[in-house]
Amino acid sequence: MGNQALLFLCLLALFFLQSNTLASKAAGFEASLEHSYDPCSPLGPQHWGTLQESWAMCASRPEGMQSPISIKPSNIHNTHLGKLLKYYTEAPARLLNMGHEIMVSWTESPGVLLLNGKIFHLRQCHWHTPSEHELFGIRYPLELHIVHTTSESTPKKAVIGVLFEYGGKADPFLGKLGGALNELNELNVTSLDVGSIYPPVVGDEETYFRYNGSVTSPPCSEPVIWTVMKEVVRSVTEEQVELLRAPVNHTDNARPTQPLNGRKVYFSDPFYEQKEEGNASS
Repeated sequence: MGNQALLFLCLLALFFLQSNTLASKAAGFEASLEHSYDPCSPLGPQHWGTLQESWAMCASRPEGMQSPISIKPSNIHNTHLGKLLKYYTEAPARLLNMGHEIMVSWTESPGVLLLNGKIFHLRQCHWHTPSEHELFGIRYPLELHIVHTTSESTPKKAVIGVLFEYGGKADPFLGKLGGALNELNELNVTSLDVGSIYPPVVGDEETYFRYNGSVTSPPCSEPVIWTVMKEVVRSVTEEQVELLRAPVNHTDNARPTQPLNGRKVYFSDPFYEQKEEGNASS
């Protein structure tokens, strides 16, 4: 592509960004649009670290622990981390249009995740299109982030990332939200009560990757304990992804992958570990 064509595309993207920003101000989520995912925008990911002083962590640093990352065989270390210790139940929730992403926010925590001797309370989940993490060279069409925090005055964060590929089978959790997602778009509102809802299901014995990273949007806070599920990549329909994209003006909201900077990515297979322990004790 020639330089003139690229300049035209960037100017066109900037025009749509400004138009969407004006529309978003009217809808009541101006603060969420102080950054962009458009690489051609002056508010794009490569500029986040300079947009606000409190966003300095977003900038590239040799010691940075930023997310997302590209998970590949060359940076994986096998280890025994055990099964995911969590307990989820139903709790009242709201569906929110945050400007860049759609979020389910529980008004009271529907469960906990136990990590490193700490209790992390489930707070919210949201989606990114396409996926932010890259797995073995593939960026999937959708990624779900299930966000947990501790109850400390300065909360620590733990996020479970779930990847989706297009398939004939609809995602059950998004299936429960289909009507509300339609309303969010058609009524042009930013918040809807969805009643009491059970969080997305993540199996206790599914294989996963673990690494220390960050929040994937400004202020890009570190550290965050990331658990990215490997098995099984979930199925979602194109119609469901479109329901998530329509209220946010059909724009992508995935940050580019960040340098690993010497960090280790650990792989754990709880089912195999449990079987291995059983064989050793028999």
